[in-house]
Amino acid sequence: ERNGFFYSCDINLNPVDPDEWLHSGAPRHWKSIIERIDVWSGFLAMWYGIATKEQAERMVKENYLNERTFYSDYGICSLGKSEKMYKIQVSGNPSCWLGPIWGISNFVLFESLLKYGYTDLARDMAEKTVTMFGRDIEKHGEMHEYYDPETGEGVHNRGFQSWNVMSVLMYQWLKDNT
Repeated sequence: ERNGFFYSCDINLNPVDPDEWLHSGAPRHWKSIIERIDVWSGFLAMWYGIATKEQAERMVKENYLNERTFYSDYGICSLGKSEKMYKIQVSGNPSCWLGPIWGISNFVLFESLLKYGYTDLARDMAEKTVTMFGRDIEKHGEMHEYYDPETGEGVHNRGFQSWNVMSVLMYQWLKDNT
C-alpha cells in the first residue's frame, strides 16, 4: 500500500554457485534477501484481477507511467530503472530480466490496462510493441528475445519466436478497435 504496487517475495535465496549452469550467463550479483523490488511482475495483480480499481489506478499512474521506474517509449521495463540491479546486458541463460523490454511483459500489461478500462494506454502499448517488433523484423528478418528500453533495438537472441508472437493479438486488437 505504501508504494502503490505489488511485490514478490523470495525467502529461499541459495548461495551463488559459480559452477551451476543455470545462472552462468548472468549470476546473481546481490547477496541479500530481496524484500521489495520494482519488477514488472507486480502488474500481474491487475492481469489476474486481484488489484482493486483504486490500486490499479495507483499502479498505472505511479509506477507504469513513471519514467524513473517502468515507463519506456517501447513498453514496460522488466525491472524498474531506479533499482540498483537495473542493467541492460547480453545474457542467455538465464536471459536478462534486469530492465530490458520483453514481449510477454508488454502483452500482460496491455491486457491488464484493457481489463481496468485504460483503453488509450492499452492502445499505446499495443502500438509501441507492434511497431518495435515490426522494425526488428524489417531490419533483421526476425525478432529478438528482449529489447533496449532506450532505443527499442534488440539486445540478444535473434530469432526468438515464443511469446513475441502474442503481439499478433495486439495487432488484431488495434485493427478491430481503430
